[in-house]
Amino acid sequence: MTGVKILEVLQSGGWTMYLLAIIAVILYSSAFDVLYFVLHGNLREKSMPKWREWIKRPGRAEGRVGEIIRYATGGRRDEKSIRHRFDEVRQTVIARVSHRLVFMRTLVAAAPLAGLLGTVIGMLTTFEGLSQGGGETMGVVAGGIKEALITTQTGLLIALPGVFIALIIGRQRDALDACISRLESMILLSLGGLDAPESTPSTPSMPERLEEAEEEGEEEEEHALQPVTA
Repeated sequence: MTGVKILEVLQSGGWTMYLLAIIAVILYSSAFDVLYFVLHGNLREKSMPKWREWIKRPGRAEGRVGEIIRYATGGRRDEKSIRHRFDEVRQTVIARVSHRLVFMRTLVAAAPLAGLLGTVIGMLTTFEGLSQGGGETMGVVAGGIKEALITTQTGLLIALPGVFIALIIGRQRDALDACISRLESMILLSLGGLDAPESTPSTPSMPERLEEAEEEGEEEEEHALQPVTA
């Protein structure tokens, strides 16, 4: 479609089409920017096998994970400080995506409403042409109906892809949050010396506790039945 044809389509829908064009440009420029941010980088599940080695040697860590590891383990290395740094990481990464996602969903909801506004304006133009009468009535009515339909169609075409892109970004944001929480737990375990499972005492299960109680009861009965020697 040439530029002249696009201009004709915009003019046929009235000033509402220019509003829809502005909404579309802002929506999809923001959407692709956020989509690139959540899909780019190594803060993903497939790179998790390398994280433990990077935690032991932060200087070798790469990408976004390396930046988080070096920031979280720098300075004081106690649990409270590390958790506080990871809260700041979430504010930087997750909150950024969440704010942009709210903005995107607002524009997605606004696009059909702007198209509906164009529909109302087109219908008003149609009724105005019918009320005037004369030889140009059919042209005015046809122009009003065209304006009403094309704005509704454009609003829906803008909004529908945005809905699916927002769903993808929302899922990727949740995946990023899960990866950050996983990285936080791995750093806390490595610094606390809890990597080895055998170092943590196991809690006896309920059947084991019942068996121990029965054995203690039998031992007490045996002591009670033993004859008392003078």
